[in-house]
Amino acid sequence: MSDRSQVDEAIGEWRRETRQRPPGASYEAIYDDTPLPVEPPGVFEPRGEPQPKFEPLASRDDLLLSAWLRRRLPPRDYLLGDVICTTSRILLIGATGIGKTLFSMDVGGAMAAGFGTLGWQRRRCARVMYLDGELPAETFKERLEIIADRYGEDIELFAYNRDVLGPDEMPPLNTEAGRAWLLREIETVKPDIIFFDAIMCLLTGSMAEEESWAPVKDLVRLLSARRIAQVWLHHTGHDATKGFGTKTREWEMDTVIMLSKLEDGGDDPSAAFQLEFTKARMKTPENFKQFATRIVRCTENGFTSEDAPAAAKGKANSGQDIVRRNYLAAYDDLADGVTPSQGFDGAPVRKVKTDAIRERLKSRGFLDTDDNGQVMATSRTQLQRAKAQLLDKGSFAEDHGLIWRTIPRTPA
Repeated sequence: MSDRSQVDEAIGEWRRETRQRPPGASYEAIYDDTPLPVEPPGVFEPRGEPQPKFEPLASRDDLLLSAWLRRRLPPRDYLLGDVICTTSRILLIGATGIGKTLFSMDVGGAMAAGFGTLGWQRRRCARVMYLDGELPAETFKERLEIIADRYGEDIELFAYNRDVLGPDEMPPLNTEAGRAWLLREIETVKPDIIFFDAIMCLLTGSMAEEESWAPVKDLVRLLSARRIAQVWLHHTGHDATKGFGTKTREWEMDTVIMLSKLEDGGDDPSAAFQLEFTKARMKTPENFKQFATRIVRCTENGFTSEDAPAAAKGKANSGQDIVRRNYLAAYDDLADGVTPSQGFDGAPVRKVKTDAIRERLKSRGFLDTDDNGQVMATSRTQLQRAKAQLLDKGSFAEDHGLIWRTIPRTPA
């Protein structure tokens, strides 16, 4: 079949039979006789009142503002408070050992049981798929025993661990084999939400590069089209205020949550952390309190939360302050051993190239870079402001691309 009119005729016949074009279906799929996606689980499965379905566009007039105002869309199918629904795309970032896995499994258990948690109200019971690519089986089972004690044994939480799966199961999800495996599991389990723990363990390739994440973009969109919520767990790098590697992962998400350690976390600092929404598209004037920064603590009876004091998210934890502190550290490191020369007032100083400080911060991960290795605009601004603050205080001076301390560093 090479004539496009024949393709259009086939599409027309298919539309008349189904009255709906499944998400992801295309002209090419019909042309190549590729099996079309089945109707997705989640909100499209009847739950109480019948839900409106998406209809194919009759013409481009259906894209006019007035048409959008008349369009009937499926309502959000919430799984936890106003924070997670079946089309949510969430990136959960935290340092190694902060408790991302136990926290995520607890949230998954609460949703599966239809419980509320951390001030987010209960919704319906959800079918939860948890993909663990990191823990040994015995440790994973111990975590599941904790969840069972809190939420019961009969919840619909499907827990995947490589140690107990077959040798060809759960291949890297940024490969064709991994994508095919996941879609088969989805058809079997029909989850409302999937936890991916964690990006570095479930994908292959360098997590610092865009190429490793690029194949996942289509998968992220496909899950949304099928009304399956997704939570991707990710680690930080040298800079504990952001996820390791490319920032483009955040562009695909509607929610980004940052977990950061507390200085006063008690005997076990990992048992308490700050939870901050750095991106929250679902936040509104009516529900903004559900997206407030909070302090989360792990107790024997589960996770508890409290409002974060203003100091918990102050300048000391900001990206700007981190760049400034490490600018100072980079200067001191590079200035060590530099032969003194005269400053503006004739006093001996140690001059360092500003470009060398920038490259030091860039190489150690304190400045975000694009796919070509160039410092991104936000980081350039932070770097410039950090330097300007030091110059404005009079503790540093600069001339023709060289910078130096005007006030000697106080010995530690």
